[in-house]
Amino acid sequence: MKMIRRADTQSEPSAAGEGRQRANSLILVGVCVLFLMVSLSWSFRVNNVAAGTFVMDDAQICEELDENLMPIRADRNMPADSQQACLWFSYSKARRGDVLEISWYLNEREIQKETVRVADTSGTRAFYLLKENGSALDPGFYSVFIDCNGREKGVLNFTVAASSGDQSAGNIVIWD
Repeated sequence: MKMIRRADTQSEPSAAGEGRQRANSLILVGVCVLFLMVSLSWSFRVNNVAAGTFVMDDAQICEELDENLMPIRADRNMPADSQQACLWFSYSKARRGDVLEISWYLNEREIQKETVRVADTSGTRAFYLLKENGSALDPGFYSVFIDCNGREKGVLNFTVAASSGDQSAGNIVIWD
């Protein structure tokens, strides 16, 4: 009896078929890597994921800065004759071009807003609140909000006392 052996073409792939399969696999891997790179770069820009986010290391409200740009007379309770308030803070992990927005409020009403771009990845910044005519700040409860790229990074509160001629009840000034 003679045995006839059949050639099984499906079990032994040809060299051309094997090459196409490898090329398709490499294309699929390349597309996945490209998608991952685009996704990560987008998340770094939008959500600050793993790229380091702006951090306020220290923040103070003071009347002014010394010659080394450090706060002097830092206090959350300012006297009635205060002509200015200074927000001073140190920061780290910023990216050049981050947008800082400093918003000042008096008795929950916005009175001033400043927007600046960060030039260095770490350092100190100072912002002042003062009246154009040089008179004393109005008495009341003040808040300063610090946002970076639309996200709140800190809030500092302070009060400016009413002058001795005013009658006050807490943070509300009653004028006769």
